[in-house]
Parts: sequence; C-alpha cells; structure tokens
Amino acid sequence: MRLIAFGDSFVVGAGDPDHLGWVGRAIAGRREISLYNLGIRREASDQLAARWEGEARLRLVDHEPMRIVFSFGVNDCHLEDGAPRVATAETLKNARAMLTQARTLAPVLMVGPPPVADPGVCARVESLNAALLALCGRLQAPFIDVFQPLVASGVWQAEAAAWDGAHPGAAGYQQMADLVAAHPAWRRFAEACE
Repeated sequence: MRLIAFGDSFVVGAGDPDHLGWVGRAIAGRREISLYNLGIRREASDQLAARWEGEARLRLVDHEPMRIVFSFGVNDCHLEDGAPRVATAETLKNARAMLTQARTLAPVLMVGPPPVADPGVCARVESLNAALLALCGRLQAPFIDVFQPLVASGVWQAEAAAWDGAHPGAAGYQQMADLVAAHPAWRRFAEACE
C-alpha cells in the first residue's frame, strides 16, 4: 500500500531527532506500506491546495492501493501583518476542496492540527481544529482530533517550548503517533487492504 502524507512541518517531523515524526512512528513496523511524506515546513493550506493533487497523481498506480492523509492548519493560524496567514473560512474552503477531490483518487483521512506553545496561536489552532472536525463530519471524512489529548498531557508543548516553541522532540511525536495509531478511523484507513 502507498500512503501519501500531505501537510506541514508537523507531518514532516521537524524537531524529531529520529526524523520519523508522527507519521513514520504511526506506521513503524508496517513493511507493506510505502510512505511518501510530503509535508513542507511553513506551508499553509492555500499552498498545499495548489500542489497536492499533482503530487498524488505522480504516485498513483493501478497495481497497488493508495491512501491519502492530510494534516495542516497551524501555519494558517500564525499572524502576518496582524491577521492570520489564512482566514478560517479560506482554510475550510481549502480543506473541503482537497478532501472532496482526494477521495476520488483514494480513501482519505484528516488528522487535526496539534497545539503550539504560543497561547495566541494555540487558541486560534484550537478554534480551527473544532471547525475542521465539524467540516469533516459534514463531509463524512474521517478526522482524528489530537489537539486536546496533546494539550492535556503537556509533553508535546513542554518539548516544543524547550526547542522552538512549536515542534516537539521524539516523545511528543511518539505520543501523537500513538493517538493516531490507536484511533479506530486510522486502523480502518491503514489496514483496509491487509
């Protein structure tokens, strides 16, 4: 199976000394999965919306099933010139378009954005996370909410605060991977072709 992961620096695993991030850790030991980690640091949803389909189609083959996972939103919530880089309404429009189109190619799943150490950004991410969850519910697209569990444990944000304010180390990414891998939506998504 081919698994394509689209998103930002959290998808790519920035800050992880093992260079696995949550995606690599969530599929650890799964030799039958070919991972294409296509996360790009600092990428917002408008940039992702412009590139994802071309990159997905390059990896689409007839002889092997494919899955597409999206995870983004934190970069949309950072301020530039006093306003979020991407307004919530625009992020939701981008998410709707990507999820709707992607599911014509392969099964899709969305993992919500994680928290960050900055309280202002974190509050906007929390609000966006709730909006993305509601959107995925309307679209009947599986969504895994990692925001609240990561906030509650404190490991993610403590590691992020100790490094660059956003990205955790190995323990934070492992915790996110564990949350994702244990979720019934992920198990259905990742094991559907076994």
